[in-house]
Amino acid sequence: MGSVTQQTSLTPWLKKMIDVHDMFIAHGDEANAKKAKQLLEKTANEQLAIAFCGHFSAGKSSMINALLGEPLLPSSPIPTSANLVKVKSGQEYIRVFYKHEPPAEYEPPYDPELIRAQCKDGDAIEFIEVSRQTSSIPNGIVIMDTPGIDSTDDAHRLATESALHLADVVFYMMDYNHVQAELNFQFTKKLTSYGKTLYLVINQIDKHRDKELSFHEFRRSVEEAFQTWGVKAERIFFTSLKAANHPHNEWNELVKCFQQLFHTKDERLLHGVEISLKRLVDEHARWLAEKDAEEEAAIRARLAALGSDETEKEQIRKRLSRMQEERKQLEAIHINLEAEFRQELDSLLENAYIMPFETRELAKAYLQSMQPDFKVGFLFAKAKTAQERENRLQAFYKNVKEKAVSQIEWHVRELLIRFLKAHGIEDYTLLSRCQQWMVDWEADVLSGLVKKGAGAAGEAVLHYADDVAYELKKRYRNAAMQLFGQLFSKWQEQAEEKRRRLEDDIALESEKYEWIQRIDRLQKARKQAHEQLMCLLASDRVFEEGDDKRLAALTAPPAMRKRKHSSLTAPSKQIHEKKHPRVQEQALSRGEPARKTLPKTAECLRKAAKIVAGFDWMNRFVRELTEKAERLEHRTFTVALFGAFSAGKSSFANALIGERVLPSSPNPTTATINKIVPPTEECPHGTVIVQVKSNKQLFSDVQASLRHFRMKAETWDEALAACEKIADMQANAAHEKPHYSFLQAVLSGIERMKGDLGRKLRIGLDEFAKYVAEETTACFIESVELYYDCALTRRGITLVDTPGADSINARHTDVAFEYIKNADAVLFVTYYNHAFSKADREFLIQLGRVKDTFALDKMFFIVNAADLAHSPEELNAVLAYVEEQLAQFGIRFPRLYALSSRFALDEKTGRKADEGYGFLTESGIRRFEEDFARFISEELVEVAIQGAYAEMKRAHQTLLDYINAAQQSNEEKAAKQRALSQEQAAIRKLLDSVAIIDHDVHAMKQEIAELVYYVKQRVSFRFHDWFKESFNPAALRDDVRDIRQALRTCLEELLHSVGFDLAQEMRATSLRIERFLKERFHEQFVDLCGKIERIHKGVPLSPLESISFPTPEFPHGFTQIDEARFSKALSMYKNAKSFFERDEKRYMKEEMEKQIQGPISDYAAEQEQRMFQFYNEQYGAAVQKLALFLLQQVDDYFSGLQATLSAEVDIEQLHHCERRLASLLEEQQ
Repeated sequence: MGSVTQQTSLTPWLKKMIDVHDMFIAHGDEANAKKAKQLLEKTANEQLAIAFCGHFSAGKSSMINALLGEPLLPSSPIPTSANLVKVKSGQEYIRVFYKHEPPAEYEPPYDPELIRAQCKDGDAIEFIEVSRQTSSIPNGIVIMDTPGIDSTDDAHRLATESALHLADVVFYMMDYNHVQAELNFQFTKKLTSYGKTLYLVINQIDKHRDKELSFHEFRRSVEEAFQTWGVKAERIFFTSLKAANHPHNEWNELVKCFQQLFHTKDERLLHGVEISLKRLVDEHARWLAEKDAEEEAAIRARLAALGSDETEKEQIRKRLSRMQEERKQLEAIHINLEAEFRQELDSLLENAYIMPFETRELAKAYLQSMQPDFKVGFLFAKAKTAQERENRLQAFYKNVKEKAVSQIEWHVRELLIRFLKAHGIEDYTLLSRCQQWMVDWEADVLSGLVKKGAGAAGEAVLHYADDVAYELKKRYRNAAMQLFGQLFSKWQEQAEEKRRRLEDDIALESEKYEWIQRIDRLQKARKQAHEQLMCLLASDRVFEEGDDKRLAALTAPPAMRKRKHSSLTAPSKQIHEKKHPRVQEQALSRGEPARKTLPKTAECLRKAAKIVAGFDWMNRFVRELTEKAERLEHRTFTVALFGAFSAGKSSFANALIGERVLPSSPNPTTATINKIVPPTEECPHGTVIVQVKSNKQLFSDVQASLRHFRMKAETWDEALAACEKIADMQANAAHEKPHYSFLQAVLSGIERMKGDLGRKLRIGLDEFAKYVAEETTACFIESVELYYDCALTRRGITLVDTPGADSINARHTDVAFEYIKNADAVLFVTYYNHAFSKADREFLIQLGRVKDTFALDKMFFIVNAADLAHSPEELNAVLAYVEEQLAQFGIRFPRLYALSSRFALDEKTGRKADEGYGFLTESGIRRFEEDFARFISEELVEVAIQGAYAEMKRAHQTLLDYINAAQQSNEEKAAKQRALSQEQAAIRKLLDSVAIIDHDVHAMKQEIAELVYYVKQRVSFRFHDWFKESFNPAALRDDVRDIRQALRTCLEELLHSVGFDLAQEMRATSLRIERFLKERFHEQFVDLCGKIERIHKGVPLSPLESISFPTPEFPHGFTQIDEARFSKALSMYKNAKSFFERDEKRYMKEEMEKQIQGPISDYAAEQEQRMFQFYNEQYGAAVQKLALFLLQQVDDYFSGLQATLSAEVDIEQLHHCERRLASLLEEQQ
């Protein structure tokens, strides 16, 4: 343990680690407690841990072996290390720590091969500790070799990440050709965020070629790339273990850096301990969050069901306060409402002045008329008096009525309406009553108020006026209160309903508030725990009584089982290395040799045409033979080159050409379709034709990339504004990076290139690289044709260097398929020590789907950079690995070649290889070129050559028929002519009626239906893998800020994968349908020939030269899918721990799989119908074309027969021509 407890700079941290460990245990966090214990053990032993991380092919183990001076650790270009290996200086032993059994210690002597076997067993072994007596590593230094982070096995990546807490210094290693891989940036950015001391090592720089890219530019691009990602490294080293004298090799500087680390061990260890312990505290905080996540998820689910979430806490508090206040107000209003209305009504009535002077005068006049002595006139005085009294009453009534209406009725009506509206009484009947409210009273009310004996003087009039006013106001008051009673009842009814709603709303909001407070309490408790731990880390800790014993207990080594090296075998499984045929014994193509080469066959055809050219009725054969000769003489071949970036496609193409023509770089370059084409008169050697994207194409590409940032644009102005906005952002997600680069390139080059959009540019070879490799120009280019004179193009071969299988351009998927379908040969290039990417995998799966639909196996697979192999055994192991991978993609018995394009180019240009060939005797390209040339010149043209000789045979047979006819007697000729006319008419009738028969239509429909059915089966079968890739631990971490957005991003990736595969499956299905239709077409040809033969025996019929069908366009699936259908599935996510470790992801997967079946079936049904309609029309047109083609041949043949029967023919000339043609055919046998 050393002297750590004797008050060194590490002593406070030991105390902190003990306390942190104990708090982890108290909280139940055993995983992080275990890590804290490991960190404590390392610190107590004063061990500085230096970790090597990176790609499995970057040379981590080789570099450690170089530092140790012995090949202790396994190194291979295929994944080998499956677990963590710790190497240190000290007493000789190997300790193997198992996952489910006690550790074992092995003493020397031991077999290095058995150590390698242990390193490969990641299932049973957690890590291996190797202690060696070496001067290369000082005491107290531990070097850790980690599994490759790019391994296809998730366990390898997790093994690396789980050991990072022990690393004080990290050396992240990359292969020279794969520096730009996004995984490098993602992982190193994570290390930066952890605060780790980080060094970057670009290994294998011996692959660099200054002629392709200056090393200065390469170094600059590497530094800029990591700076763009925000990766902070102490230094970037450029090294080569293979070429020690390489001018840019910084191996010595790297060794010095190691020595410096050793000298600053204590400082580095202290920094590493601090960083790691803080990281563990942060991980513990996440663990606490995961522990509470299930409860919080249940709360959030309840909140979601209540239509809320915790972000609405303040709004809910305010709403609750407002509702409670509203409830109080409602109760207060209920008590005071009637009194307030009555008070306002009384005030209105009190202020209503309905007895002004003129009205009182009318009242006075009426009272005067009611006096006993009142009399009018002399004659008929009684009647006249009564009439006058009535007139004065009506005058008074009319006037006071008007005053009551204007002074009382209108205002009371307004009061009632105002009350109804003010209190939200929603009743149109009551509103109508208020609007029409009035008090109906008659003049008898006025007459009834006249008191007996009352006079008509001043006081009497005033008393009477007051009595009338009082009576009327009483009547209006009573009527108003009666209607108010109805309004009040309605208000009470509504108020009660409102009160009930308020109570319900208050209860709902109270429940929401309580749930949110529960989340707050959980979060507060976690925060307090984290703050307590952070305070613990920040405080000065000293050892107290009992801490020594606690430290000793926690750092005590586990009991070791002692074993001998003879038992040093992996307990879980034996490692079997698959034997692969020796490199020198790679299979050649086994196509049957052609009888003659193309030029000789063409020459033979021309001779045959010349022989029969003397007879007019042989003109059809003269034409056919001459055309076939021309096609053979000018036969061209298209060879499509595929592979992901940095596979060495461009370098391999240069090796085939024999010169450095295509730009080659460790950075992604092939953004365009590059064609190396044979020169023509119009386009001599060195001419370059550049097709610039049209405005529509470029805008479509920009729109597609903007969608990855959730942006859209309808115009170029909007698009460029969006690009500028994105330029100020940082592309964090892996899928965003290539689109970010593309949009920035468009933004940089649009002003310079917009005038050339849609144009074809003719440039010189000196500008070629700029248009295909510089992203700010290449992003505007659709394709480039380079007319180049070389051995390859002289053989009529056009080489198409395609965009990488990982191209971001969706249009390239269709382009790639067309080349797979129509190219004469397909070459797929993979890199010697690099795994297949997802893009590679999907492309190879597509090749596997369609491989068997071609008449010939036209696919070649190249393992480039074979010069990296250290032995024939290693090279064979790599080939076996690639062959095994291809078999998983449905490609069995591949034409597989290992070669070095770099050495091949040296060979062809007469330069000596820089470092020799190693164990290789040659670059390996000769064997490939020999097989490939044999494929082109024999297998590929065999069908064409056979067709040529078949045409010559038909011409020969026709001559024999004509000779036979010419030799008949006149009587036989006459009879023959009549028979021929009838037979020709019968055949014409037969061919005129040719059409697709119902049986063919039914068979086609059934074939398409069956093929689509199996498409659905295969897509559903792969759903598990896509789900696993999309919903992965790296995407769904608990420290992700917006987990909902992360889930949506995962869903989008899943739907993209399934939709892409559906379209790919449909494209492959179209080839299977075409093969089916070609077989039916051939059957129809044979059937028609048979029917014609029965009518007239011996008609020489040629088949159509070739029949092909265009490929329908298949849209990417699920572009318009409603993602809401997956809401239930996404809601099943609680937290990362339960999702991955408790395998709750299976519930989401099952729900998603159920939901996606409908869209899959809909897409499949739509494409099935489209394909049937498309191919039904195409096949019908092909059958009609066949009928017309046969009809022309029949007419030509019968015309010739009729001519020989109706005119004098030179029999000897016919015999002479027949013998010459027979001799020519015999020569070719």
